[in-house]
Amino acid sequence: MSIEKTRPPHGGHGDQGITVLLKRMRDAVAEEVSAQDRLDLLTKVIASHVVADVCSIYLRRPDDVLELYSTQGLKREAVHNTRLNWGEGLVGLVAKRHSPMVTSEAPKHPAFAYRPETGEDPLHSFLGVPLVRSGKTLGVLVIQNRAAREYTFEEIEAVQAVATLLAEIAASGELLSVEETEAVGAMLHRPEKLKGFGIVSGVALGRAVFLQPPAPKHKVFAKDPAAEAARLEEGLTDLRRSVDQMITSNASLSGVSREVLETYRLFAYDRGWKDRLRAAVFSGLTAESAVDQVKAENRARLSQSRDPYLRERLHDLDDLSNRLLRHLSGEKNGGERDLFEETILFARTMGPAELLEYDRKRLKGLVLGEVSATSHVAIVARALKLPMVTGALDAMELTEEGDQAVIDGDAGGIHIRPPSEALEFYRVKQTRYHELEAIYASEKSLPSITKDGVEITIQMNAGLALDLPFLEGTGASGVGLFRTELQFLIGSQLPSVAMQESLYKEALDLADGKPVVFRTADIGGDKTAPYMDHGNEVNPAMGWRGVRMAVDRPGMIRPQLRALLSAAADQTLWVMFPFITLTAEVDEIKSLLDLEIDRARRHGKGLPKDIKIGVMIETPAAAWRADLIAQKVDFLSVGGNDLAQFYFAADRDSERVQRRYDPMNAGFLSFLKETVEKVSRTGTPLSYCGEQTADAVTAAALIGVGVRQFSLPAAFVGPFRRLVRSLDAAEISAWMEKHSVTPEATLRPSFTQFLKDSGAVVE
Repeated sequence: MSIEKTRPPHGGHGDQGITVLLKRMRDAVAEEVSAQDRLDLLTKVIASHVVADVCSIYLRRPDDVLELYSTQGLKREAVHNTRLNWGEGLVGLVAKRHSPMVTSEAPKHPAFAYRPETGEDPLHSFLGVPLVRSGKTLGVLVIQNRAAREYTFEEIEAVQAVATLLAEIAASGELLSVEETEAVGAMLHRPEKLKGFGIVSGVALGRAVFLQPPAPKHKVFAKDPAAEAARLEEGLTDLRRSVDQMITSNASLSGVSREVLETYRLFAYDRGWKDRLRAAVFSGLTAESAVDQVKAENRARLSQSRDPYLRERLHDLDDLSNRLLRHLSGEKNGGERDLFEETILFARTMGPAELLEYDRKRLKGLVLGEVSATSHVAIVARALKLPMVTGALDAMELTEEGDQAVIDGDAGGIHIRPPSEALEFYRVKQTRYHELEAIYASEKSLPSITKDGVEITIQMNAGLALDLPFLEGTGASGVGLFRTELQFLIGSQLPSVAMQESLYKEALDLADGKPVVFRTADIGGDKTAPYMDHGNEVNPAMGWRGVRMAVDRPGMIRPQLRALLSAAADQTLWVMFPFITLTAEVDEIKSLLDLEIDRARRHGKGLPKDIKIGVMIETPAAAWRADLIAQKVDFLSVGGNDLAQFYFAADRDSERVQRRYDPMNAGFLSFLKETVEKVSRTGTPLSYCGEQTADAVTAAALIGVGVRQFSLPAAFVGPFRRLVRSLDAAEISAWMEKHSVTPEATLRPSFTQFLKDSGAVVE
């Protein structure tokens, strides 16, 4: 190791810089004095550094009261006597909001709470920053001044950096007494109940495991800065080497994907990042704490930016920091994760291929931060019957590996470290869930006929060969939708004809004679693979996708058609094309299929004995011309998810407009009824597929508007059959007709009550 790599850095950190402050904090913590005296030294150091008239530290007690633990500038008798409830006063508001607060006139703020024993009467300016660790507020660091002034960005950034460090020190045992440290630990390990969105139904209990292993725990202050600098240098070298290897192994990537990786490499080699890390180390922090500190500074700075590109770079910097922490711990990569006998996997996001790599016997459920119900990992999870909840973005911050966790895929609940009574409740609920599954299995051979004799055809959705055994288990009459795009999205290159043919043939063999409707790859738009040049589309859901891409780039669709024809040789091939908007597109895609049929004949290849062609009605344009489209094909399928989305012009995955996306809206149901009637007059079979069919109330309404064939996830086939057998189709149709022009925003409450009053099974 050279002298340059281990000597303290120079320049850019003047006497008032964060480096000097961290050194002085380290010295204060190292003093051989009582815990209270150490804390008082810290407040004095911080106050003098930021030129504050007052610096105070409030710590959260087990009863959620914020107690003044130390102060420089307020009356000494207020220490341990001034207490604020959670959310009370400016201090309580900072703690409750989990975010900093700045005001130049604290007494005029509506949340201000006066405490006469503190002697804060002459103070005006207020800067409060929460002490956050593991997603929890442990206290509040407060800076106050007599003058009504605005704190500079540099001051706010310095106080945020100090607050991050104080939270780490409080939890590490380097600052507080043994009893107080234990109290902090107890707060960090309290039970947590979070609300997300249920994506795959079911209940799962197990121990938490992270997709990306968390950084190991570490000490905050170092005894030998030069040794820590050497460790940092070695960790950075290992990190950069691993990033180089990652880019080399993905040499086939180009365009935007390549640019993303190259930007990532630029961050890893950034000299400024390295200098700030070394400065933090020579201030007295361990290499790990230096990484944490600079990471917090980056987050404080970039999270305030209005530039979405800069805010997005936070993910890159966070990921680099986490990788560096693992290198410092000696863990060169995540490697194979060890699972508990019952594991709940936590991740911000993941792909379907990653999910399939885990041991299915041990993996019991998923908590993902940033995926939708229609994402491909959700589709795979549903096929595996893995309960899944998403949308609780702070779940990972509030969880430690090994924590007991419970997820409720029906209600969207996530319970971390649940109390014994909650565990027992969910064990009972899980048992009941399995009992219902057994009941549905026992009823699989019962006819799906309504009480007034209307036959309803029930098929299931699939996307993997491992879905097919559910055909026998559920009693579904076939596969009404086999999604084929998964093969296109999980690989680094376009799947070969042989690979596709193998999957399709396996699916047909497992179906054992029951029909399998293969939907050609619905890729493009927001479903893109690394090898695709998809460009930048402002609204990808309405962009270059489905049949649009197929007819523009026949080199992608023709190999798939070739594989389907070969796989279904001497059988009936059911093939369906997605995202039709114009009748002309039906002719174009059929001509491509004809080219592949002619090619197979010229090469002496076997062909299906019959070919049934269908298209999906997913846009209002296609629904408006459904009768004309029906005359060109053998069957139609309504893609309810997209059709409703385009009808309401509301993204079903957007929190801001989700409430406007309502399949139980009377206008939408009337629109569907008109579409069904148009197609019915042509004699062309029409089915309905989409996540809406998994909801008993919506499914019953669809029967009411005339739908007689459904394709739905395997997990819902049993409940749907039971629902069908409890309905009177004529009564439902009459009710729907009567309420078709209602001014109500949604028919759900009134229709649900009608179903219950009529004895329908809607639970």
